[in-house]
This record gives sequence, C-alpha cells and structure tokens, in this order.
Amino acid sequence: MSKTIEKVRVRIKENKKVYIHNDLSNAAYYFRARIRERFKARDHEGLGHEVMACLTMIAFAIEANVNFIGSKVMNPWDEALPTKEKMKLVSQKLGFGADFGKRPYQTVTELKQFRDALAHGKPIELTREFEAITTQEELDKSSYLQGEWEKFVDIEFVERAYKDMQEIWSELMKMSGLEVFDAITSGGRSIEFIEHVKG
Repeated sequence: MSKTIEKVRVRIKENKKVYIHNDLSNAAYYFRARIRERFKARDHEGLGHEVMACLTMIAFAIEANVNFIGSKVMNPWDEALPTKEKMKLVSQKLGFGADFGKRPYQTVTELKQFRDALAHGKPIELTREFEAITTQEELDKSSYLQGEWEKFVDIEFVERAYKDMQEIWSELMKMSGLEVFDAITSGGRSIEFIEHVKG
C-alpha cells in the first residue's frame, strides 16, 4: 500500500545575486596555484594544458568583471559588445582611460588574441620551402608545428596576466565606488507555511 505524501501550501520569497566573475577569478587562482606547485616540483607533464585553462579563466574573468561593473554603473548595459569596447565605455564612464598600449590593459589585448585562437580554432595548413643559415640547436628549438595560441602558453605570461587581471579589477572597483560586498554572490530564501493541502 502506497503512503500518501502530505503536501503543504507555502509562500516562498527568494532573492539571489549570482556573480560569475567570482567563480572565474577563483578558477584562475586555482589553476595558477597548481601551475606554480607543479613547476616548482618539476612536474611538467600536461602543464601546458593547465596553463591554457588558467589563461582562459583569466580572460573570461576580466570580461565578467567588466560586465559586472558595467551592469552597475551604466544603464542600459550591453554585455554582447567586444571586451575592449566594453572596457572603453566603462573606463570613460568612471572618468579614466583604459590604455591598451601598456599594462595592465595591454594584457587584455593579448588574452583576447589567445582566447580567440582557441574559441575560433581553425586548421592551419602550410607548405613552403626555403633556405636558412642556422645551427643545429636553433633547428632543434624551432617550433614550426606550434599553433598561434601556443606562444601565450608560458608561465611568466600566466603570472603577468593574473597580476594585471587583479590590478584592473581593483581599479574598476575603486573608480566605481562599489564595495567588496557589492560584488559577492549572495541571496536568501524564506518559506512561510500557509496550510496543509489534501490530496
């Protein structure tokens, strides 16, 4: 004999603010810590993949940070614009100019190139013949099978990109007048019992 499940009528009130920029920044932090540990331990197997993941998270976090600030200081806000356009709009609104010719904003351009090379991945086919004057060592080091995105897969670039991400975020937060607690995912839920329901 099946047991009857008692039902109740309730009034539910919910509010939530889910800010993905926090999750992306945390993922970048995690991968950066892993890369540092593994590099220090000379554990290089697959390390390039973690560098790729870290740089991707940094690129996504920067864009999400700009989307967060933009949504708070501009009305309407268009998150579909290219990242640099959004950054220009936000920086103008906040009264400063994002200079993409020098750090930290120069890194945004490099991360965009990296991200686009991955996101819009396409085959590269090349046939050529040429003569060169070189050494055996230079030939051994040549990276003719390297993809365009691979030039960014570098631990020093991870460190620079991570630092620049933090610097940009800090500047945007300071100029926006927002507090740290304004940028944290939060929410609440209350459930009020109304009555038992038959049936």
